[in-house]
Amino acid sequence: MTEEHPFYDYHIIRDEEEKFIKNLLMKYRNEPVTEELKEKVWDELQMEKHKGRISIPFKLVMRRDSSGKFPEFLEVILDSKV
Repeated sequence: MTEEHPFYDYHIIRDEEEKFIKNLLMKYRNEPVTEELKEKVWDELQMEKHKGRISIPFKLVMRRDSSGKFPEFLEVILDSKV
């Protein structure tokens, strides 16, 4: 019987961490999407990672629609290998 080895050498419960991140970022939902907001969100996520509340690798991307049909938003991309 073989045990599956975790990709990052430790088990990450993706659903729980995704829910934690969404709840954490709810306070920023009405702020305008700027580089300052991106930096603020990045710093907060890194602090939570430092505290051990988040262990999943992530990227933070600012999405802008050049046509202006859709609002700008920050997207947190969680690693799909987990």
